[in-house]
Amino acid sequence: MADNIRPPLQPSARPSHYEPSPEDIEKLRAWQEERLQRKAEGRVNDNLDTPLRISSVRINGATHTSQSFLDWLLRPHLALFSPSSLSLSPTPQPTLHTVLHTTRAISHTLTSTDLFRSLTARIERIDLVFNVKERGRFFLKSSTEVGNGEGSASLTARLTNIFGYADVLSLNTSLGTKTKRAFDASFSLPVSPSLSSHTFLGVVGTERELGVQGGGGREEKVGVRTGVRTFGGSEAVVGARTRVSEITAEGVWRCIAGLNEDAGISIRQSAGPSLKASLTHTYTYDTLNDRVMPTSGSFLRIINELALAGKVDSFISPASSPFPLFGPPSPATLSLTAHAGLLHLLAGDPSATHYSDKFQLGGPLSIRAFGVGGMGGREGPTSVGGAIYYALGLSVLGNIPKRPEWPVKIHGWVNAGRVQGTDGAAPLPRTLQTAITHPSISAGLGFVYRFDPIRAEVNFGVPLVAAKGEALRRGVQVGIGLEVL
Repeated sequence: MADNIRPPLQPSARPSHYEPSPEDIEKLRAWQEERLQRKAEGRVNDNLDTPLRISSVRINGATHTSQSFLDWLLRPHLALFSPSSLSLSPTPQPTLHTVLHTTRAISHTLTSTDLFRSLTARIERIDLVFNVKERGRFFLKSSTEVGNGEGSASLTARLTNIFGYADVLSLNTSLGTKTKRAFDASFSLPVSPSLSSHTFLGVVGTERELGVQGGGGREEKVGVRTGVRTFGGSEAVVGARTRVSEITAEGVWRCIAGLNEDAGISIRQSAGPSLKASLTHTYTYDTLNDRVMPTSGSFLRIINELALAGKVDSFISPASSPFPLFGPPSPATLSLTAHAGLLHLLAGDPSATHYSDKFQLGGPLSIRAFGVGGMGGREGPTSVGGAIYYALGLSVLGNIPKRPEWPVKIHGWVNAGRVQGTDGAAPLPRTLQTAITHPSISAGLGFVYRFDPIRAEVNFGVPLVAAKGEALRRGVQVGIGLEVL
């Protein structure tokens, strides 16, 4: 039949066959947009040195933010464009490059307030226009924690931008089995246009059971504190605060009561109400890529406290340097952590130091396989605590074989440390040498689970070396907290 077909034949193509496909249209549109963008960038680059000044800045959408606060933030950025600066300053006149740099700097400052969930900027002739959408002003969160024989429930509330000055009012309260009640209320607001410094005022209070190690008593604390917190340079952006320096003045009323009949002499001397006023400086350097399960970076915190009652309390806690270690069968993270502290009396008898000011060591969040606060000297069942302590932790965190996506990780660790008092008759170097050369040591294996923003551990540990009388916890131990050794 094919032999009977003779040309010419009627064309059978439809008009739609000659139209470009949707993929070609998208490619053409993308090419055209890229071409226009390159052309616009070329025009901008060719005119960067063109004289140009900013006439005004408008911020649209900041309905709950004070205009005076926004003017306060913008004033340092617009100083170059003020009439007095243009007429008196010998510096070159502002250009398009200056305007673009100022626009980026203002965007950075507005983002640093953490008040806006979105921000866009555009230049309209000689005006800068920022369109923003404010974040929610109210936050409420409840949580429960259970671990190591203790359970607690907490409620956190935060009110932002109440007065329109990027101010924050935070309220936190919790109830538990050991920490019976705790509350923390603070108010903060920025004190510099760069948003690198904030001032704060807070009220804190706790009531907790001291347990067997604390003579079976309870401790109540109520305090007022105020201070200034400064973030490091350009790293003051929310979420990227690498360096933080804080100066705090605090006054605390505290009371230890309800002690058992067999409670030690040292804690009995601290029973009853007392007052403490102190000035504290805290420096933090944090480059960890994750606070719960870090795989790279380092963390350092140095705290120096001067108590007006004649005591200086200087210690470093914590200092950690985790770094990644890769090897078969799966990637692992090797972490090295060190804590240390020294309490030195300027005047008075070391034996009269208040129980709450002494260091306590041991437990699932510090030296594992020991009881909570169960290390160091003892007076019967009561832990004495100490004026010197150190704690070292070496751990390896890895994936469960064939289950790298699971939030549960395998954890192997070795801990070492010691806490002890100071003897006025013995020189401090000799006391330090004794503490360093006689550590208590433990080791074990376990599992780590991520509960943002806290970390939960279930470990099986064994004390390898322990001082006489220290409370040991062989076997399974559960710990939940923000910071662990």
